[in-house]
Amino acid sequence: MSIRSTLQRLPFGMGTVAAVGAVALAVTAGIVLMPGHSVSADDAAHGVLEEYDTTPTVQWTLDDASLPGLTGDGDITIADTHRGDWLVSYTAGIRREYVLVDADTGALRWDAPVTVGFGACAFDSRGQVGCSVRTRTDGPDNGFYLVSRSGALDRRADGSDTSALVGVGSDFVHVNSTRYQVSRRSVDGHVKWSRTFAAAATPRYSDGVLVVETADGAAFVLDPITGDDIVTCASCTVEAFSTGVLVSHTPFSNASVDFHPVVDGRVSADSVHTARSQVIVDGPSTLPVLTAGGDQSLESHGRYQVVDPATGHARWQVDDPDLSKVHARPCGPLVSFARKDRSRVFATLASGDIVGQLPPPALDDPSADIDKLACVGASDDVVVFTDRSQLTAYRASTGAQVWTYPINGDASDVDGRIALLQGSTLSVLAP
Repeated sequence: MSIRSTLQRLPFGMGTVAAVGAVALAVTAGIVLMPGHSVSADDAAHGVLEEYDTTPTVQWTLDDASLPGLTGDGDITIADTHRGDWLVSYTAGIRREYVLVDADTGALRWDAPVTVGFGACAFDSRGQVGCSVRTRTDGPDNGFYLVSRSGALDRRADGSDTSALVGVGSDFVHVNSTRYQVSRRSVDGHVKWSRTFAAAATPRYSDGVLVVETADGAAFVLDPITGDDIVTCASCTVEAFSTGVLVSHTPFSNASVDFHPVVDGRVSADSVHTARSQVIVDGPSTLPVLTAGGDQSLESHGRYQVVDPATGHARWQVDDPDLSKVHARPCGPLVSFARKDRSRVFATLASGDIVGQLPPPALDDPSADIDKLACVGASDDVVVFTDRSQLTAYRASTGAQVWTYPINGDASDVDGRIALLQGSTLSVLAP
């Protein structure tokens, strides 16, 4: 059974055309990860993993035996990363502690944890750690500190009502204790801009784009220099790529996706394209995958487009009567499409090459049914999925299941490595 594909090529031409079985698709370069390659935080956010081609082993673990004050019912999170350093946060009683961790070994770099109380820590763009300490409502220790490689605190500003931090350049974006006010401040406490939102705000900074999402479903793309709105929307989501920002308007009867290019590091306030009656398929991926939404969802089979984030134009598209309308799985540099008979094909996002096929899953093996699994991430050939009880890896080129790994919690892609949060234990799996 074949999937018939139609390509819309970019202006530089058709490129080289290759045939796989009955499918002819144009070939372009994909992401190539050499052994030991370090995946950036931005690439990891788009699902790029290091090469997990054999059953992984635990590289290191942090738990209540290694984190002072962590109790068996405490939570632990990877708060931020910068190259080979990870900031790990955990609860000790009702307060939060932070430790700086060597991402390769799990060794604690600081002499002791930094107690922030109800505050937060984050990296700036250079890897400097800043911590907003808020140990009590109005206490003498409250303030903003820079933390040295040994864990020594250098107080740079007095007072603090900050509950969350995001590093932007050499500054930090602060969220106050009510979560309604967001401000950018220097390490010495100079407020460069401040915004108040109508609902609790959560900022994030990735691919050089500052986005604030609020609890009422609105989203704002901000100019990180001035704090001014570049793009705003209600009942929407924002996805950032290095070359463009996608704004998805979510009312199902009137779904659409707007495309805002990123030029010289700045997001364009004007949309260059709107994909009407289209929605973005869920899953971390290096390129966005769109499918029918709204009225077009009534079609008899699946239609998908892989689009350029800067223009909204299709790099390639697939339209086949045997294709399912649901259960497509974008994952890192790959995508898996489901057929109506529950078999699957794997394709590269960059080119649309069909690289492998997968037979329908056995009815008695739900952990192998990709319909029910979520993407953790992928390299060029190995795709890892999870259902919170097991990791399952497939080799895209053959469709073979290459390994499984039992878990009891959440798996995520952190700088290209698989991190497991299982209760009050954090483990990293070695590729």
